[in-house]
Amino acid sequence: MPVSAGFDVKFIEAIAYALNRNVVLPDEYYDRMTPIQRQQAVSIAGLGQTEQIKHVMGLVNDQLDSGGTFADFQKAVKDGDIDVNLPQHRLDNIFRTNIQGAYGRGRWYQQQQNKAERPYLMRDGINDSRQRPEHRELDGIIRPIDDPFWQTHTAPDAFRCRCVMRSLTKEQAEAKGITTDINLPDVEPQNGFGGTPAQYTNRMTKLINDKIAELAITYYKQSDAILAARQRIEAAITVMLAQPIPELAVLIDEAKELLEEQGDDA
Repeated sequence: MPVSAGFDVKFIEAIAYALNRNVVLPDEYYDRMTPIQRQQAVSIAGLGQTEQIKHVMGLVNDQLDSGGTFADFQKAVKDGDIDVNLPQHRLDNIFRTNIQGAYGRGRWYQQQQNKAERPYLMRDGINDSRQRPEHRELDGIIRPIDDPFWQTHTAPDAFRCRCVMRSLTKEQAEAKGITTDINLPDVEPQNGFGGTPAQYTNRMTKLINDKIAELAITYYKQSDAILAARQRIEAAITVMLAQPIPELAVLIDEAKELLEEQGDDA
């Protein structure tokens, strides 16, 4: 999933979600965890050691942070110190599923911030020969952003799923046509996919919120990106950080002072 260079690739909500999932062994993930628990965890079938999974997922997260491609990820796995004997198609699945999943969860956090102005979601897929038949049925569905339907059918909701969720204003939703209850397709959700962060435990939500704040401060203080990022970072700090702690408050003040100094020098 190539991403253009620049500050906008620093998708702090997506990165925060990715960094806070628990790494577990495949037997626990596939045999004992509930669908909601799976959304708060990550595993890789075929890898029997926790360190191997952490290594691979760390490389995925590096590419998420830098905007790297699958080729960058594949090279990093090959050059890494930990042996990971996975074929290319498995690595491709791991990379794309986890990148798309993190972006999807990141979008959800952003959409929740803006739901007063854009209170509807539309599921939008890529209608080509690779699209799953069940995802074609779900394509174009429009429901309120907090509708229970999205607790099981939020995209991406399968391995390598390319569907996304788009937020709409009330006027846009009505113009396109809000999906009625009787017109909702009977598509079974996949285990471990399709949920939203609203179902997470309070602990998981707080971890993500704290990480968003830390990442926001880091990017805020990058001199080459401050001006372009100001509104987004301030919104992330204000809205997503549930309970500021003194150390973070100090860093926020320092970052704002840095911005003001740069503004005076411009």
